[in-house]
Amino acid sequence: MSIKNYYIPGNKFVGIFSLIFFLVIMFFHHTTPSDFSIIHIVHYYMLYIIVIIMAMNYGLIGGILASFVITISYAPNIYFNIFELKHYHLRSFVEVLMMYTLGIFAAFYSQKLYLEKIKVQNAYKKLEAATEEKIRMEKEFAKSEKLRALGQLSAGIAHEIRNPLASLKSAAKLIKSGKNIEQLTDILVTEIDRLNSFIERFLQYARFGRIENKNIFIKNFYMELLEWLKLATKSTNENIKIIENYQCDENAQIKGDINNLKQAFINIFLNSVEELKSNNSDRKIIEFAVNCEDEKIIFCIKDNGRGISENIKEKIFEPFFTTKESGSGLGLTITSKIISEHEGDLKISNNNGAQFTISLKKATDEDTAC
Repeated sequence: MSIKNYYIPGNKFVGIFSLIFFLVIMFFHHTTPSDFSIIHIVHYYMLYIIVIIMAMNYGLIGGILASFVITISYAPNIYFNIFELKHYHLRSFVEVLMMYTLGIFAAFYSQKLYLEKIKVQNAYKKLEAATEEKIRMEKEFAKSEKLRALGQLSAGIAHEIRNPLASLKSAAKLIKSGKNIEQLTDILVTEIDRLNSFIERFLQYARFGRIENKNIFIKNFYMELLEWLKLATKSTNENIKIIENYQCDENAQIKGDINNLKQAFINIFLNSVEELKSNNSDRKIIEFAVNCEDEKIIFCIKDNGRGISENIKEKIFEPFFTTKESGSGLGLTITSKIISEHEGDLKISNNNGAQFTISLKKATDEDTAC
């Protein structure tokens, strides 16, 4: 068996202190006349303190060793006459026995506490390692989810740019041939302005930088998300209709990290778009609405897909749970975590399809003044 079951690596200072304490008591014991029996009894009971201290700090080995050293120094005749004890040795024998009993019992409980402490420390280390691994995996999967979203976005961007480029190419060919120059120039300007407007909107959406907790205007936030959703649906060639519904005033705000909140909404959008892609219905709809209450901003994302089965509704936000063959099972987990970090609430229900409802705290006057 392991030595840790019998020995506690205690503080060396405690051992040195106990030794000095023991030598002082033994000095007074041997220099005090034998007639002062009460003083000798006090000396002996003080030695019990040393046994307890050694047992608590060094475990079973410390308790037994201290008991042996003390008793052989205090009553050596018991050891020398262990097999031929006389009646006048009985009291000393009982005292020696009590000393060992105290040392063993004190050591037993201290050893038990020490072993429990080791178990707790090991459990804590495992938990800490598991937590670090979980955080690492969450970051990796969050990165993969962002890359997936970027892929969807890139397809939408290509779709948005292709039409103006085709118009510009056709106009350039006609200009080269010298036909209807003034009208074609107007077309060129219009299409260039269209491209420039799109790029500005995209750059506004794709702002990156250090993470900040700042005021977010709901209308701007809603319009940027709506723009992303339109791009994502265009890239699918599935003719998905988007119904928008904004019911907040112009100055309504929330406070939070805009990039993380965008990621949370994008994860839900991706789920809705992918659900409708796999749906054979001729009428595919995503509704994106926002409504303001006294203290909350309520976002609602709804599709007319197959909805969420009741037997998986409770598991849908659990890590690694997915019903998709290529899904990571962390998209909605990360979304739920982001919403929770913003002191919000995320609920899912079935309403002729899946409906996600996100409630976020409305920024107070103090928040908007910051």
